[in-house]
Amino acid sequence: MSVFPIYQDALTYNMFGKDDLPFYILMSRLWRKYPLHYHNFAELSLVIEGSAEEILNGRPHALRRGTVSLLLPHHMHEIRVEPGTAITKYCCMFDLNILSPDEDHIGTYLLKTGSELPSYYDLSEVQTQQLSKIMDDLFLEYHSKGFGKNTVIRHKLLEALVFLIRTYQDLRDTKIPLNDERKRGVFDMLQFIHIHCCEPLTLTMLSEHLGWNASYLSHIFKRHVGKSFIEYLHELRVGRAVSYLVSTQLSVSEIALEVGFDNFRTFSRVFKDLKGTTPKEFRSHYRQGLN
Repeated sequence: MSVFPIYQDALTYNMFGKDDLPFYILMSRLWRKYPLHYHNFAELSLVIEGSAEEILNGRPHALRRGTVSLLLPHHMHEIRVEPGTAITKYCCMFDLNILSPDEDHIGTYLLKTGSELPSYYDLSEVQTQQLSKIMDDLFLEYHSKGFGKNTVIRHKLLEALVFLIRTYQDLRDTKIPLNDERKRGVFDMLQFIHIHCCEPLTLTMLSEHLGWNASYLSHIFKRHVGKSFIEYLHELRVGRAVSYLVSTQLSVSEIALEVGFDNFRTFSRVFKDLKGTTPKEFRSHYRQGLN
């Protein structure tokens, strides 16, 4: 029997009022395995104490004090905690649309997570204390009823995201030079693709969503992303397929459908072009490496 990753809609865990931001933060203590799942929101987490293992998009890594993880919508992960141990971490969930048009350079940068940029980092103790202070402030503000609460939360979240970018990346190497008219369009374009990459999606559908001419969109995409729309879409879908191959018992044909390919042969060809091996061989090699 196939086991699918659990879909967790962040809105079912917190009842947002009409005046609330699409954001929440909690401090959680885990003492058992947290099963494979994914969200409709982005997730930023920071380990405060304890240790465990996280399987993030099919790749395992250690969780310890100072490990900070950033997951985009629909990235998959699970947490494995050894019996008799526990891990405490801050976890905040937010909609990427919380960013304003003036902050799209941050959003465009964050959307590189899991492809061009790592999904997690291990902070130094000094950095851990700095980010912990920001998360403490976020947590207290989220549970307060003070005037301007949403404004403070949004700015504190931005402070946390900018802190990560400043700490681990040189913006001069990754900044995308866009004029003001195109900033929002490029960010919306990438976000839409990330969220809907496993659904039927074409350049025409994307152009209609953005209200842009398809030919113009194709030109802008290639210029600012560095690859064609279909190349980018295939990379996202194959990346998701890798997570399914190593984290689930789904058949290869089931995975092809799950990640948006309606033709198995096309899926196998694209997968081999990007990974140098077939999906079946990839799964076999991965499992052999675990033994």
